[in-house]
Amino acid sequence: MLAPVRILQVGELNSLIRADLEEDPALGDVYVEAEIGTCTRSTAGHRYLTLKDSRPGVSDPASIKAVLFRTAGRNLTFEPETGQRVIAHGRISFYLSRGDVQLYLDRLEPTGVGALAVAFQQLVAKLEAEGLFAPERRRQLPFLPRRLVVVTSPRGAAVRDVIQVVGRRCPITEVVVVPTLVQGEGSPGAIVEALRLAEMADPDVILLVRGGGSQEDLQAFNTEAVARAVAGLSHPVVTGVGHETDTTVVDFVSDLRAATPSVAAELAVPDLEGLKAEVVARRLRLHRWGMGRLAGEQQALRRMEGRLGRLAPRARVAAGRQDLDQRAARLDGATWRVMAQARGQLGSRLGLLDARGPLPRLLRAREEFAGRVGRLEALSPLQVLGRGYSITLLAQAGQVVRDPSQVVPGDQLVTRLRGGSLRSTVVDSTGVDEVDDGS
Repeated sequence: MLAPVRILQVGELNSLIRADLEEDPALGDVYVEAEIGTCTRSTAGHRYLTLKDSRPGVSDPASIKAVLFRTAGRNLTFEPETGQRVIAHGRISFYLSRGDVQLYLDRLEPTGVGALAVAFQQLVAKLEAEGLFAPERRRQLPFLPRRLVVVTSPRGAAVRDVIQVVGRRCPITEVVVVPTLVQGEGSPGAIVEALRLAEMADPDVILLVRGGGSQEDLQAFNTEAVARAVAGLSHPVVTGVGHETDTTVVDFVSDLRAATPSVAAELAVPDLEGLKAEVVARRLRLHRWGMGRLAGEQQALRRMEGRLGRLAPRARVAAGRQDLDQRAARLDGATWRVMAQARGQLGSRLGLLDARGPLPRLLRAREEFAGRVGRLEALSPLQVLGRGYSITLLAQAGQVVRDPSQVVPGDQLVTRLRGGSLRSTVVDSTGVDEVDDGS
């Protein structure tokens, strides 16, 4: 008798496939070397990738879908991009909704010689784009730090070098060491925690240092977590990681980068003996300058005293009196000269006034008047009458009779003589031609 056929739903079939895949121990811990075909990132922070066979010469390379959830992706040291060769670690499972076999990743690392360099370049570009390398973020170190906190390995040579340099250069600066791992697994987190403790120690300057090593040994200082921890500190940070040729990401975000731990200590604290010598030299220069300035001021004071003596009120009063006397003498002389000149001008004007004034004119007028009176008297009818002449007038008309034809018999006449007048009546009149000349 045949067994009945079992008909499965798609979900049941996918569940069976996933159960078989997850029960296989070989598929629960898988390392895969591949090339990233596509890579997208969701808004939640999950990365979805397609991994392709990276072997050269494969005409039709196989591929598999992979997912790297946000929690697992926090430990990435680089940003996955299309075309990168990687080594992926994870487990194989089955995605029920789409029926896809997927590789669920928990670790992803670049392969090849330049793997760490790629991660370094990507992190540098990311932090620079955020402005963490901007020069204006860098703070000035204090001139004479009171406390220096050193974050480093307690067993390395770096901590001994720093303590020795600080003790030699500036023994008054307190050195506090915060021990931490500087390489290996867990070192980035340990450094971040050590930086937090260093911030709580009330430092003036924080030194993050370690000795030299390979690029892998310095990898903790190239992680994003350590770089952001350094950038977030509120006190100045000096980094001295590795040798002079080594450059890490924390060097870009620190306030000052030193080539070595010893150089970092030299940059963090001043040379006290050198400062003392500089103070002595400056004191000597200041003393010389002060003495020169004092001598110059004394000389200027003497010049001012001389000027003050010349310009003092007493000296100015004496000089003023002498000047006043001289001016009074000049004023008296000028006054007499002006008066003499005025007198001369007054005499000239008086002479001119006498010559042109009313009195001479009056005298001349009197003489002229007397002359005219004399001439008038000489021409006066009274003078004529005095010489025996008379004037005959018509009595009624008062008209002077100059011709006999002016009168007729019977007219009354008045004859004016020197001693008086006569009144007569015309009896007859005779012309000149009729007068007997007595011959």
